[in-house]
Amino acid sequence: MNNKKTLGRPAGSLNAPIAAFTMAVLLCSYCIASIRTARRESQSTYTPASQREKSETRQQQQLSWVHQALEEQREVEQRRKS
Repeated sequence: MNNKKTLGRPAGSLNAPIAAFTMAVLLCSYCIASIRTARRESQSTYTPASQREKSETRQQQQLSWVHQALEEQREVEQRRKS
């Protein structure tokens, strides 16, 4: 009989635990890398409140300019009709 034993165990009995350990290490490293990437991306897209306020003010100014131009256009059209 040819019984090969590794560390006092039959050959092949260590394959499943080694594979499970390897898979666990790979899964943990992937999770950690994904979390770090998500944090980095969220920080790069984050805008502080002061910048958001400035952006909102600019948008309001642009909207008020557009609104004013539309009102002027309406007045011109009303004059033409009269």
